[in-house]
Amino acid sequence: MQLFCVAPTEIEDRTVKNKAAIVGGIALLVSVLIFIGTMVLPLRGQTGQTAYVEIKKGESLNRIATNLEKQDLVVSKFLFKWASFFLGKRKSIKSGEYKIVGRVSTFSLIRLLSKGNTILKRVTIPEGLRMDEIFELLSKTGLGTREKYQLYSRQKTFIQSLGLGDQTVSLEGFLFPETYLFSKHTSSQTVIRTMLKAFFDHIPDDYGARAKAVDLTYYEAIILASIIEKETGASSERKLIASVFHNRLKQKMRLQTDPTVIYGIKNFNGNLTRKQLRARTPYNTYIVKGLPPTPIANPGLASLNAAVQPAKTDYLFFVAKGDGTHKFTNNYRDHEQAVKKYQLRRKRNYKSF
Repeated sequence: MQLFCVAPTEIEDRTVKNKAAIVGGIALLVSVLIFIGTMVLPLRGQTGQTAYVEIKKGESLNRIATNLEKQDLVVSKFLFKWASFFLGKRKSIKSGEYKIVGRVSTFSLIRLLSKGNTILKRVTIPEGLRMDEIFELLSKTGLGTREKYQLYSRQKTFIQSLGLGDQTVSLEGFLFPETYLFSKHTSSQTVIRTMLKAFFDHIPDDYGARAKAVDLTYYEAIILASIIEKETGASSERKLIASVFHNRLKQKMRLQTDPTVIYGIKNFNGNLTRKQLRARTPYNTYIVKGLPPTPIANPGLASLNAAVQPAKTDYLFFVAKGDGTHKFTNNYRDHEQAVKKYQLRRKRNYKSF
């Protein structure tokens, strides 16, 4: 019988190797646990206060990770990028402005940025604003530039892509007055399309037929609605004002309305002069018969409805009384008397036909 003996040094070597393997395994386990903790637990360095993150359109993952690291929202930009790959979100992070509330983990942060739950900017468009005024308001809210909106608003190919027809030469009249919510990096085209969708969502499906019933085309009804919007002070008079314009159109009288003249004046300073009232422009309804070529503002639903459903009256004139309401008359003599009465009271600061 043959006996095998293991030398003490060999036993010691095996023991050392086993210990090394155990230590290495423990170190690896600790590293994995630390890594997982880093990914799933909130970052210790975070203060817990609300932070704001902006992801710009087209920004690379490396740039995003770098900015997050600078804001102490992630431990390491390299770990953030690795986690994005691991979660399959490398190309899912969406542009916009984000609000980070409290302490968040890297995984939670990636999921938040991938869902696109951005801060939404609220913008309210009042009735009766001109297209350029709306663009200025959007620009001041941080939604694109006025120049970009102006470019698209008169770009024939873009307007036709919206399905507005060949007669439409600008977006004036179609930017529906409403309160909207947009993320910071919403494109100018998307903003315009959203406002146009609101217009068609609100306007009745039979609007074209209703316009035809009062001898107007669809587009002419919107033009008239914009004039009604600009002339209306008291909402209760909206359909009365509409009736005056309809009656004058039927009798082929000039509309003679100041807001149309003002629309045709470049850089209007707020003071309408006699010279401007005599200037020949397509929008001077003291000279040109019929409706102006385009809407002069963006009317609300009430004015759009009044344009195709005016009150039944024989009124041909109205003059502002100074309290938001008007004096309506059906002949020039009574109108002159009303003008003298309210003109003296208001010292020439009045609107009248």
